[in-house]
Amino acid sequence: MNFSINLTEIKNSYYYTDIEPELEAFNQIIRICEDFEKDGGDKLAYALSQRHWDLNEIERLNCYLMQARHKMEEELQRIEKLADTFNEEFATDHNDLFNSAAVLLGKIRSHTSPLKNILKRFCSRKHPNAKQCQYNNIRPKSVREGSALARNDYQRDLFIDHFPKQVKDLLNELQLFFAAEKRCLTICTTLLNEEAEIRKDPVRSKYILDKYRKKSFMKFRNEVLLVSDDVIDAVIELCPAYKKRLSSASDEVFAQEEFHKHNTADMEHFCLIEMAMARRNNNMETDAIAMWGNNPEISRNVDLVIENFDSLLPDDFSQKQMGEYLYYFCRWAHPENIKQGVAYFTKRYKGKYRVVKYGSVNAHKDSYSGNSISVRNFRYRINKLMNPQEEKLKIFAQ
Repeated sequence: MNFSINLTEIKNSYYYTDIEPELEAFNQIIRICEDFEKDGGDKLAYALSQRHWDLNEIERLNCYLMQARHKMEEELQRIEKLADTFNEEFATDHNDLFNSAAVLLGKIRSHTSPLKNILKRFCSRKHPNAKQCQYNNIRPKSVREGSALARNDYQRDLFIDHFPKQVKDLLNELQLFFAAEKRCLTICTTLLNEEAEIRKDPVRSKYILDKYRKKSFMKFRNEVLLVSDDVIDAVIELCPAYKKRLSSASDEVFAQEEFHKHNTADMEHFCLIEMAMARRNNNMETDAIAMWGNNPEISRNVDLVIENFDSLLPDDFSQKQMGEYLYYFCRWAHPENIKQGVAYFTKRYKGKYRVVKYGSVNAHKDSYSGNSISVRNFRYRINKLMNPQEEKLKIFAQ
């Protein structure tokens, strides 16, 4: 095998094209795009002066760029949709136990590949054979540092206006390409920065975890009835998320450390296990678990209020007020979802009044005020029901 190529030449001309799955690599590409927006004409003119291309080569590159940009813009639409929900979900199949930067890089690979090729084409020297570089133990340079389209040290006294139309078309296509690249990677870096902030915030990460739990609990509230204890015990052994939770000091710690580190299937198993364990250990019904999680105290308090609902109503109460007071109940018991609150109440209420439909309950949304006398009296009676000992102490003190 012939390795006769000059070693100095190899050192000067061997570039690698990989883009590391790190936030700084994304930021570096954004800076390249921004610099090209300002000085693209000068950079292209300088690059063409370093490499002698004929017009046919330039036209072929222009066609390649156009096709790559169309694919990129399609990918950009998908990333924009992903951006709407990426950091709202505790688990994501766009992560799958790897770091998010690597995943996002994988999602945009359809145009990072053209980006690498374009930067490589505009390096000042022709690339030697990679085997020759390996034989001579040469550490390669990044095309993001060696490409004339990316560097800041270049000759600026060249004028793109002196070049033929094909070159001007190429400049226009490069500007469009880099602009789309910048939009895409700006979205990605924004997502990654927000993800890092969530992991620093125990309150926000716990909120996202609880929201994910509730959605999953509602999804599995019927299926969990069909799953035996033996199956749940087997799933526990196979669920990394649940094992992590058992070894975590608190929900907050778990939420911070494991945010975006588990895929959807793993977190669904996690939620299914939590529902089953709540049924097994606390004798909770699945719709209660779906609404309040593994919190038997809240469930018992809500059931107590439903059981004594009629006694909490004013003396002059009439059937036509049922929707209004049922709305008061739902705002107290489950303000996140009034419809679920109505369904929970309807299933358990055994009083003398007719339960009205959700529409009649939610009709009181706009007129509701937590400071109104009727609401405050209703809440007072609830507190009195749940804390009778406090009332006895007040009477004794008088």
